[in-house]
Amino acid sequence: MKHGARTIGSIKELLEEGRPNDLARALASVEQSQRRTACKPLVGQAKAILSASSGSTVDSWLRNLREDDPRGREGFVDAWTGRLTNEHWDAATTVLIGSKTAAQAARVWPIPEDHSFARAIYPTLFPNELIVIVEQWSADFAANPKNWDRNRGRTVMYEWIESGLVEVPHHDGAVLMLVGGYASRPGKPLLRWLLARPRVTAKLFTRIFSTPGVKGASLAQVDQVEADHPMRTVVVPGLVKAGVWSRDFVVQGAQSALRSDLPAYQRRWFVRLAADLGV
Repeated sequence: MKHGARTIGSIKELLEEGRPNDLARALASVEQSQRRTACKPLVGQAKAILSASSGSTVDSWLRNLREDDPRGREGFVDAWTGRLTNEHWDAATTVLIGSKTAAQAARVWPIPEDHSFARAIYPTLFPNELIVIVEQWSADFAANPKNWDRNRGRTVMYEWIESGLVEVPHHDGAVLMLVGGYASRPGKPLLRWLLARPRVTAKLFTRIFSTPGVKGASLAQVDQVEADHPMRTVVVPGLVKAGVWSRDFVVQGAQSALRSDLPAYQRRWFVRLAADLGV
């Protein structure tokens, strides 16, 4: 219990100093409800840090803050030490995530685009609940593939899937994120990416034949934007050539898609794929 009290007492200091990884380890060393209790009083301070400009000191920020600023002044007093850095922002985001359950934490955005943040924070704080995180992220992507601020940084979930750290999500948004080019650009970059991740390819990308596209993330839309139709002419045949997929598998997938109730513009993509295969 004394150790827990010391840990909680250090959270505010780690936030002020901008030490996100140490902060995550401190939070992980206490029980989840205790962690949320410790973080909630610091949420206002964390939001103040996230709203301040990089390079600012508390003094310089307060000097330039308008008297009528709706955020007020008190929340910024002693909120951070030294000049504000990305590490301070990461520590603040860690506090926001630590103040929540896994289901709530999955809805926190934006998170840093650099995978190093999510790679360190989520498995540390929610080692047994990552599936909750990736299902929500998948649902969020399917709801709005163009919401870059919300979706950025979340392709780290494919690292977790590939390594077996988390099971494969059921939500089709995880497939659409691959189709939409968030993991790697459609064409040769995505093909190389898939070949380097056999579990993701086998468990998720194979679902392209049964996953309806959405506005902003569909096979038809990606190939319409790119002149060389990279999904149909590079990625799919590349997987066949590499021996990952067989021609029969692709033929069966295309035929199954054509029997489904896909919208007409998405069906046309599979019509062209079938024609490529001589079907």
